[in-house]
Amino acid sequence: MPSPIQRIKRLRDKIRRYDRLYFVEAKPEISDREYDALMTELRQLETQHPQLITANSPTQHVGGEPIIGFQTVPHSVPMLSIDNTYDQKELRAWHERILKGLGTPQVDLIVEPKIDGVAVSLQYVHGQLIQALTRGNGNSGDDITANVRMIRAIPLVLEGKRTKQQLEIRGEIYMPDRVFDDINAHRETSDKLANPRNATAGTLKQKDPRNVARGLRFAAHGRGVIDPATPETEASYLEALKQFGMPTVPFHQVSRFEELWKHIEDFEPRRSKLGFGTDGMVIKVNGFMLQEKLGATSKSPRWSIAYKYAAEQVQTRLLEIEWKVGKTGRVTPRANMEPVPLAGTTVRHASLHNANEIERKDVRLGDTVIIQKAGEIIPQVLGVVKKNRPKASRAIKPPTRCPGCHEPLVRHEEEVDIRCINPECPAQLRERLIWFVSRDQMDIEGLGTKAVAQLYDAGLVRSYGEIYGLKNQKDALIRLERMGTKKVDNMLAGIETSKSRGLARVLAGLGIRHVGSRAAQVLAECFGNIDNLIAADADELAKIDEIGPITAESLHTFLQHEAGRHVIGELKDAGVQLTETRPKKVVSDSPFAGKTIVITGTLNQFDRKQLSGHLQALGAKLTASVSKNTDLVVVGENPGSKLDKARQFHVKTIDETTLLKLLDQTSSQRPPQPPS
Repeated sequence: MPSPIQRIKRLRDKIRRYDRLYFVEAKPEISDREYDALMTELRQLETQHPQLITANSPTQHVGGEPIIGFQTVPHSVPMLSIDNTYDQKELRAWHERILKGLGTPQVDLIVEPKIDGVAVSLQYVHGQLIQALTRGNGNSGDDITANVRMIRAIPLVLEGKRTKQQLEIRGEIYMPDRVFDDINAHRETSDKLANPRNATAGTLKQKDPRNVARGLRFAAHGRGVIDPATPETEASYLEALKQFGMPTVPFHQVSRFEELWKHIEDFEPRRSKLGFGTDGMVIKVNGFMLQEKLGATSKSPRWSIAYKYAAEQVQTRLLEIEWKVGKTGRVTPRANMEPVPLAGTTVRHASLHNANEIERKDVRLGDTVIIQKAGEIIPQVLGVVKKNRPKASRAIKPPTRCPGCHEPLVRHEEEVDIRCINPECPAQLRERLIWFVSRDQMDIEGLGTKAVAQLYDAGLVRSYGEIYGLKNQKDALIRLERMGTKKVDNMLAGIETSKSRGLARVLAGLGIRHVGSRAAQVLAECFGNIDNLIAADADELAKIDEIGPITAESLHTFLQHEAGRHVIGELKDAGVQLTETRPKKVVSDSPFAGKTIVITGTLNQFDRKQLSGHLQALGAKLTASVSKNTDLVVVGENPGSKLDKARQFHVKTIDETTLLKLLDQTSSQRPPQPPS
């Protein structure tokens, strides 16, 4: 009989092999029941011998305790978005720019499906998963490691020889169609999920890892930091990942541009049979060194582009127009239609934008309308099939009074929108509250659209401040339909956590016209606290970079108005943080100011992350790869191919001793050294 140690090892090896066959090679050898039996036996053995449990055992794809919140972590290399095109001529023009930039008549390209999921970055150190981040704003993302560990398709430990000190794998987490359909089949009609991508995003942001759906999949298609950087092409990189047991983007193919278009055309009719969502094809230059030579803009790599297929269009009948009041008083039309399947979901509503759009398209009640999903997400009315127009069709006239408060609507000369200017309009207030608690603003767990509407209708929440007073209304909350003690406790905990979001999130959440998340961040960092912001006049606000006179006037009016002061006062009294940490000033006269720097190899006298932050504070730009635009490479032990590239591009290199001398020349303190 094998010992417990031997049996546990054999079970782990078997389960990892079956995971690889299922997720990587799509060649399952055993049934789900047989797989579950192996997992049950392993779990029982580990329970009997807890000293043998390891963090990377297959049984650890099981949720731990709920987490308090998601921390924002900087990406080692920015996760840039990809430029899109819908036109073959634009695709050819992109290819011609590539050839011109490389100075070559031909180049190998790799083409792969553009999976409609959530972009993430997986960090492996010596083959073990240590961190998973969302794309976020491209420069930093949320740490979702606890939730990603629940996804069986993502290995906790890579197979084979793991010589990489660091391997950052980027790709897409997505929900297969059958999993999405199964989830929706068990939900009430009013609570069904909109589409697989939204369902994936919501699942990954669950605060309790045990609630993460096991049906999520992952496909690797990109890279961050690889140290040492041995792969030379996208194709060889994807093949190496498969050898490590990592699922990669399927159906990728290397070709020259002449064959590329045929592959794109041939793939389009196959999309609906894949079992997961795609909205186009991604085309990349295959060679890594060629990619580095081409570089990137501030938003997108020059060596990659996405060709988007034309959105699916369907016809249905327009039943009525519903006029919706937004958080800023803007009143917009929404088309209510006969349900129709479109791009994987059943569509009942579509956007018509404004009254001018209705008139321009000559849309009437009873018309047969053509709809499509803008960006394959938001349904919109494209036009009317006029030959099918019924004789009794009626023209649509915009309302003259607000649907929410019945006060007169106004339209300013320079605008196409009609607006309700009543500051006490209940419809506006409800939408403002929904906006305030949403994920990109105060991110209050347990307070979604339906919960806010329920609390508003019950008279429990009629202002931002009253959200923070709900802790004194626990009994009333529990008595509400579909609430319960646990749900109320989670909601109140989420409300309490949101108090520390900071001034930028509060400003973005208040729904002040023209003050979006970026403007809110700039203002918060510039002034530091709400009192400084209130004291500033409109001219002072307008002089700030990225703000301008329109945003300045709108913000100043809100902050000086009695209602605005009342809102701020309520939030202060509730203990909401109305301050923001100002970014440290860059030392512009340091020897690193304006330099593009790469760090490679093992450092003995510095912590790499802290050193990177310190150099950035001294004015440096840190990148992960060496190119002709690199100014300096800091070389530690076992530097790998980055040192070779530095020599190839004639980039200056320094060791740790020289770095210490340069740091001593600055007035700043050295970054902390790693613990011994």
